[in-house]
Amino acid sequence: MNPLHDKSCPGNLQFTVGIVIKSSIRTVWNNVCKAEQVKKYFTTDARRDLDGIGEILWIWGNEAAMIKVTEVYPEEKLVFEWNGSNVDYRIKTEFLFSFENDKVTLKIKERGWNEDKEGIRSAFLNCSGWTEFLNSLKVFTEYNISYLK
Repeated sequence: MNPLHDKSCPGNLQFTVGIVIKSSIRTVWNNVCKAEQVKKYFTTDARRDLDGIGEILWIWGNEAAMIKVTEVYPEEKLVFEWNGSNVDYRIKTEFLFSFENDKVTLKIKERGWNEDKEGIRSAFLNCSGWTEFLNSLKVFTEYNISYLK
């Protein structure tokens, strides 16, 4: 695991992905933020909950990522920075939660990549990873099925 890079979000490249989940806002929030829940459907390990300011660690097999949570608004918004893939700077990630008609809409916005070959490649990798995360979260929350098993 690499420590967090010093440089933060130097570029303008960004993306947003989202999903609608039939569940309570509390359940979706806990499934996203609580380490014990995230380990059931997405990571192989998670150290500390995501809903507190400070550094946490997510692990996928032999890979790990340090995440620095900077803002928490329970059941509304979560903001953190972490290293972009194959670049020497951090990127900013925002989780935005809304609840209407017994459904939660969760959007993940990520920004800060340089508009060069490495930045574009890193952004696409993360976009794909967050799409996988959202799909795994939906299936786990609505049907209690994990792709990890």
